[in-house]
Amino acid sequence: MTSAPPAPPPLPPAPAGKPKRCGLAIASLICGILGLPTIGLGSIVGIILGIVGLVKISKSQGALGGKGMAIAGIVLGGLFLVTLPFIALMAAIIAPGVHVAVDMAQATACKNNLKMLSTAAQTYATGRKGVLPSPDTWHETLATLAELSEEVLQDPAEPDAGRGYAMNAALRGVPLHQIASPSRTVLFYDCVPGAPPAGGPELLPPAPRHPGGHNIAFCDGHVEAVPPDELDTLIWDPRGEQPR
Repeated sequence: MTSAPPAPPPLPPAPAGKPKRCGLAIASLICGILGLPTIGLGSIVGIILGIVGLVKISKSQGALGGKGMAIAGIVLGGLFLVTLPFIALMAAIIAPGVHVAVDMAQATACKNNLKMLSTAAQTYATGRKGVLPSPDTWHETLATLAELSEEVLQDPAEPDAGRGYAMNAALRGVPLHQIASPSRTVLFYDCVPGAPPAGGPELLPPAPRHPGGHNIAFCDGHVEAVPPDELDTLIWDPRGEQPR
């Protein structure tokens, strides 16, 4: 009697439900996304975790999933590392331009402050036979008269240094119409932080705070930046002293 052939070995049981997602794959995707805010560090970690995760997933015989997440983490990490030099180059090109733009904006705001102070001082002098406010208390007088904010008295380049402007002390009691050269006679100017309300060229900062030179408001109402090598063209004595 012929015996029956042996039964084939049973197949391995299929994994129940969905395979568990590989933690390394998840971490790879997260690190790849964080490549930008971490300046490339996350990209490198994401690539390494993604590769290790793919190996682990392939050896799990279906027990682990997340292959797509691991690949995405590797791609995102690699993409950022490829573009990182370009981003660094663009930042190096743009940064100086941003710095220049900020300096120019501060210089313009400073000139606007001086223009407002000059206008307020001339308005004060209009009804007082052309005599400007006292150099010792001009900032208090004009702040009350013109309702100027505290920011107008501060230089935008040093907003926390207090009052950034001084008045030409030699204008005390001199009517504007008696000034020989109002377009070159100093009225208000940039001063060192903590300087007295009024004085002469000794109160100018050692170096200009803004591009182009020291910002000066003149007795004719205009404001300009005067380079250090042109300071000798200014008139401080309103009684007729001419610039050198």
